[in-house]
Amino acid sequence: MKEYSKWKDEEVIKLFKFIEDGKKNNVCLSKLFKDYAKLTNRMPNSVRNYYYAELTCLENDASRRKELKIDIDLHKKVTQKEFTYDETKKLVLEILKQTSKGISVRKACLNLANGNINDMVRYQNKFRTVVIKDKELYESCIDELKKGGLIVKGKLPDNIVSMPERRTLLTESDINSLFLGLVKLVKKQAIEQAGNSYKRESEKANEMLRKTLIELTEKDNELKILRKKFKVLNTENYKLMEEIKLLRGKNAELINKHDKLLKLKNFATKNNNTIQQSNNV
Repeated sequence: MKEYSKWKDEEVIKLFKFIEDGKKNNVCLSKLFKDYAKLTNRMPNSVRNYYYAELTCLENDASRRKELKIDIDLHKKVTQKEFTYDETKKLVLEILKQTSKGISVRKACLNLANGNINDMVRYQNKFRTVVIKDKELYESCIDELKKGGLIVKGKLPDNIVSMPERRTLLTESDINSLFLGLVKLVKKQAIEQAGNSYKRESEKANEMLRKTLIELTEKDNELKILRKKFKVLNTENYKLMEEIKLLRGKNAELINKHDKLLKLKNFATKNNNTIQQSNNV
């Protein structure tokens, strides 16, 4: 099997859950791929190709199915069975019967499909093919219904668009219409691309802003801690300064006492010498 770029497990689980929920609501796969592409900012073809590639992988890997908790029976590939001639004629007759009563082709196909969207699309496509490519069968069905008493118009039913006959040359009006259509298409694609680009840039900017806010919050917390430490140091410094003042005061008192004692000693010594000299005389 050709290698493909795998998604993260949580993305695979999300995709398959999205498909399962859509199938429960009778939403066709093509619409589910488009909706999921919009939801995840991917291309529909990319989602579709990955889904089928991953589905094939899961069908051959029971351990991975178990790990991701994916019920493979809910994602079985449906192989369309070709219509036989009788089935095709019966389908066209039933649709024409309902459209003769004012029911749209789409609604008639949905009724025949019992509400199943995939079958409804299949019936509608087959009916469109008969109308466009097998006019003989289509006209024979109309004639048969008319003989049975039903009023069936020979024109194409609603919701069916027939291709115009090919012309060898394009008129100026055709060219202008084609040009305007291309301009609208290019404009629409440019707007979508610009929107996607803006979304990516916005998400990138938001992520950078988020990281910056986290960093600022961390710095702010660090600053608060430093402020608390500084306050503690400032308090301790004030206490030390007060203790130094006390020590300086005590030291001054001791020096003062020492000076007084020294003076008294000198005075006593001087008096003692004077007395001795008097005694000697």
